Amino acid sequence: MRIWNAFVRSSLALTCCALFALPAAAADAGDEYVLSWTSLHMGTVISSKVYGRTAEDAKRYASLVEAEVERFDKMMSVHEATPLNEVNRRAGEKVEVTPEIAEMTLRAVEATKLSGGAFDPTIGPVVNVWKIGFGGDEVPSDDAIAAAVAKVDVSRVRVTEEKGRHYVQIDPGQFLDMGGIAKGYIGEKIAEELRAAGAPRALLDLGGNVVALNGKTAEAPWRVGLQRPDTDRGAYFAVVEATDESVITSGAYERYLEKDGKRYGHILDPKTGKPALTDISSVTIVDHDGAMADALCTAIFAMGWEKGTAFLKAHPEVHAVLLHADLKRAALSASLAKRVRFTDESIRTEVLGE
Repeated sequence: MRIWNAFVRSSLALTCCALFALPAAAADAGDEYVLSWTSLHMGTVISSKVYGRTAEDAKRYASLVEAEVERFDKMMSVHEATPLNEVNRRAGEKVEVTPEIAEMTLRAVEATKLSGGAFDPTIGPVVNVWKIGFGGDEVPSDDAIAAAVAKVDVSRVRVTEEKGRHYVQIDPGQFLDMGGIAKGYIGEKIAEELRAAGAPRALLDLGGNVVALNGKTAEAPWRVGLQRPDTDRGAYFAVVEATDESVITSGAYERYLEKDGKRYGHILDPKTGKPALTDISSVTIVDHDGAMADALCTAIFAMGWEKGTAFLKAHPEVHAVLLHADLKRAALSASLAKRVRFTDESIRTEVLGE
């Protein structure tokens, strides 16, 4: 499914999270052309806007985005016959993979170490036993969870290169699940391709992972809304400025399993094998490194408020906004203090590291 809208931009003011449709503007000298569309890939809705100095440029950049999204989707889905799933199917063997899968796996291992195991790409057996978001409607037994957790161990992941060819190997019974890092990595790579192709600016939303190429204009950043978890899409508690970086949010308010009156979020704790018992409603990270931002969002959410804020104080290079589960308080990294505006003035805010 693609919904294409093309028009000429003379002056553009955009606040976005889900990439709002833009109104048409009259053409004049120096205008930019814009193409806007949505597509279904990677199990989510992807909304894209690309800008070109000519209509043909805009079409070329749009084709690049769509081709790259389809390429990554065919490469990394764990529910199709893809190169990534081949690693899982042949667990115990050294499997040749694409350079991108090898790089993303290494980044995932790095994120696991940085987060102390709060994020772990070998959580696949746990994800598979719960099946939240994939048709699961039963809470697995404690024995099934324990058996799955026993297979979670990133130290058993081997990534090697031999004569320019890349290989990944996991132990028998293990299963890589890159759901906590893939969209951040893919968005980052697509932005790199657009930049290399000469695109002046673009804004992509990969199922809530927003990627900004350059700024809204040469002088102004994009403004990205942070979703309120207790309301419909389009209601924000804060707005963050972003230029040439990713804005990635994790929360358990959109995908969950409800059973016997209890809600189980889709973000699972690799150490317990159960949905993260967290007092965080959402985590947003702003960074040029989309892959690491994606992984650390998941990790900090699973850590909970106390450990999550302590982690951010110890790692000032991570630029984050945390919203507490009570929806009455938020914490943000000192590096974002001048880039975040809270639109809900009832929220008490704490700047970490000041």
